[in-house]
Amino acid sequence: MDSAITALAFVSQHYVATFISLFSVYIFANAIYQLVLSPLSDIPGPWYAAISHFWLTTHVLRLQQCKTIHDLFQYYGPVVRVGPNKLVFSDVMTTKSVYAVHKFDKSQYYKSLLT
Repeated sequence: MDSAITALAFVSQHYVATFISLFSVYIFANAIYQLVLSPLSDIPGPWYAAISHFWLTTHVLRLQQCKTIHDLFQYYGPVVRVGPNKLVFSDVMTTKSVYAVHKFDKSQYYKSLLT
């Protein structure tokens, strides 16, 4: 009976160690992806902003988000990456060029749905 409990404890410890190892590899691989391979990796900003939203959350909780983002604009320019999938713009023209809505011709099928 004791050997079964010992074996179960041994196996459960290996599952925990395997889980922790795989989770660590995932976090590391995600950080490398966000820093180097992401389509947003060319946008300037602090390197830790590319990895996590945590740093910005701390500034929000301390009510310093606006000052921090203003300082980032002063340092990096009109477009700054402040999160893994978040950009901020200080220039209206830049914002319009990114979010511009292009009018494309619709097919006859699409037009028939509207009538």
